[in-house]
Amino acid sequence: MSHTIKLLLMWTLSPLGTLLNTGLLVVALLMWGADAGRAPFWLAVGIFLGVSGWLDVRAYMAQRRKGLTSFEVAEAVYERLWHPRRPEGRT
Repeated sequence: MSHTIKLLLMWTLSPLGTLLNTGLLVVALLMWGADAGRAPFWLAVGIFLGVSGWLDVRAYMAQRRKGLTSFEVAEAVYERLWHPRRPEGRT
C-alpha cells in the first residue's frame, strides 16, 4: 500500500500532477456552478496554476541540487507525512 501511495505522490508532485490538479479544479468549479465565461473563474484557475507551477519549479531545483530522484522525493514526503518523528526527550 505504501508503495502505491509513494507512486501517487511522485506523480502528484510533478508538473503533470499540477496540470491534472488544475483540470480537476476547473471541473470542481464548474460542478459548483461557476460561470466559465467570467473573468474571476479564469483568474482563480490562473492563480492556482501559477502558484502550483512555481512550487513545482522550486521543488525541482531543490531535488536536482540534492541529487535525488523523483521517487526518493516521494519517499521523503511520505515519511514526513505519515511517520513524523517524536521530539527528543518524549516517549
